[in-house]
Amino acid sequence: MTIMKTGQEKADPPFRPGSVHHLKSLEKGLALLESFGQDAQAMTLTELAQRCGFHISTVQRLTATLCRLGYLKKDQSKRYHLGLKVIKLGFRVTQTLALRTFLLPYLRDLFEEIDQTVNLFLLEGDEVVIVERLEKRRILQYNLQTGSGLPLYCTASGKAILSHMDSEWVERFLDRVELRAFTPHTLTTRDALFNELDITRERGFAVNVQELALGACAAGVAFFDREGIPCGAISAATPAQHFTMEIVRNRFINPLKRTAEVASQFLGRQEA
Repeated sequence: MTIMKTGQEKADPPFRPGSVHHLKSLEKGLALLESFGQDAQAMTLTELAQRCGFHISTVQRLTATLCRLGYLKKDQSKRYHLGLKVIKLGFRVTQTLALRTFLLPYLRDLFEEIDQTVNLFLLEGDEVVIVERLEKRRILQYNLQTGSGLPLYCTASGKAILSHMDSEWVERFLDRVELRAFTPHTLTTRDALFNELDITRERGFAVNVQELALGACAAGVAFFDREGIPCGAISAATPAQHFTMEIVRNRFINPLKRTAEVASQFLGRQEA
């Protein structure tokens, strides 16, 4: 996650091969996956070693790990194929790009209607990731960009999604994450978060009142996949001095809900 006040904090250092951030084993694993193609859909250990230029023992370790994780599959002839995990990743990327392309005109209409920053988020693990962002310049002091991952528990979009998850899912989520305080307003206890989710569920939208960054507020509404599971959200972000519940209810929520419903319909959600 990157939340940075311009001119006050340094950005993370750029990635450089050979740096402490460079994992050679991961690089080799990805290179092995990329070696598969139309001309090489199934390969033996020896063929993989020759194609990648790796020692056979390295290929043995990589293939064992990738098979265990589901990214490779070994057949009876001891040849390796790309596994279902790779196919699922490809489908998710395609679906994300299709959703963004389809929704962009609606997001632009939303941006024009409410005259505030608009974000399209997708649920990714224990975070929400910005897929599209149309930004008002007056809140550009925070460096949030497409691809940024943000916590679920202290963002409007994240809490909108959490409010539609069952309590067991939320409990498991809380077992995995630390409720870190980003500001004095961040909810950092389970009881406080569950209470907030109850309120969110009842009113039909979530808010973030300076919980992630001082001076920044947002309102968010979730959208759903074809099975009715929350998979993303759309939010409107605004400076704290322009944020009141009256403004949110009167100006933001209906346009946000309309746009979120379009996203749900695109993803094939069945009406109840």
